[in-house]
Amino acid sequence: MKHPDCTVLVVSCDAYADTLPPFIALWHKFWPDCPFETVLLTETFTCQGFDRILTVGKCNDWAPRIGRAISQIDTPYVLLVLNDYYLSCPVDTTRILKRLEEAKRCDALNLRLVPNPSGRKPWNGSDLLEMPKNVAYCITCQVGIWNKDFFFKLLSKTRSAWEFERYGSFMVGDETRPLLVTKEKEFPFVDAVHKGYWEEEGIELCRRNGISLDLTVRGRPPFRVKAREALKSLIFALFPWTLIVRIQNLFNIGMKERNKPTARAEN
Repeated sequence: MKHPDCTVLVVSCDAYADTLPPFIALWHKFWPDCPFETVLLTETFTCQGFDRILTVGKCNDWAPRIGRAISQIDTPYVLLVLNDYYLSCPVDTTRILKRLEEAKRCDALNLRLVPNPSGRKPWNGSDLLEMPKNVAYCITCQVGIWNKDFFFKLLSKTRSAWEFERYGSFMVGDETRPLLVTKEKEFPFVDAVHKGYWEEEGIELCRRNGISLDLTVRGRPPFRVKAREALKSLIFALFPWTLIVRIQNLFNIGMKERNKPTARAEN
């Protein structure tokens, strides 16, 4: 019997169908005793190896697509995993279950299992850190345990993953419940695909584990993509993240959707 309080939701779409076979192979290798129902969210395609598959039809909007899946999940917590987050070594199931109990005990909105970005102060004497609200990327798509009702509410105010992180981070100011983050990376994965291209780390992980990739479907990033990402990293290293994101939000810089979100937080 699967754990009654949490479901793993693996988020994918038709454009990333080729990334699923390596994902599920590594998932079963490195987390064979996963105690949670593992649900794959897709648009139209299917992939063997998951406990359940939710096909929600063609939908260009990331957040509404996840919202449709969330409405079909009964557990009060959801462990969000993107389809290009490939497990790279065995998962410590005992530790993940401990984090779930901590999230339940303190009624956390989100307990992120990856300190990216990190919290700023210890949480009530525990080994967790609290993430301040209304700062850049206090809300992210990084692997974490979500209060399902809060997650659904936040998804309903945004459309893309871009909006979810950049606008959603400034929509939580009225919440008294904490956003928590671990001090170390406790969910061992690599971001195998970035900006639609294979990362070298992902290619090497698959090679080490005997998984062949068809690089004609998606290849390595071209120079222009590498240069743009390097410049972006430099800017975020030189200036405060929250200032940068507030300016981006104010002027819709880099907006990836035609329309703005349905709601915004007060500045």
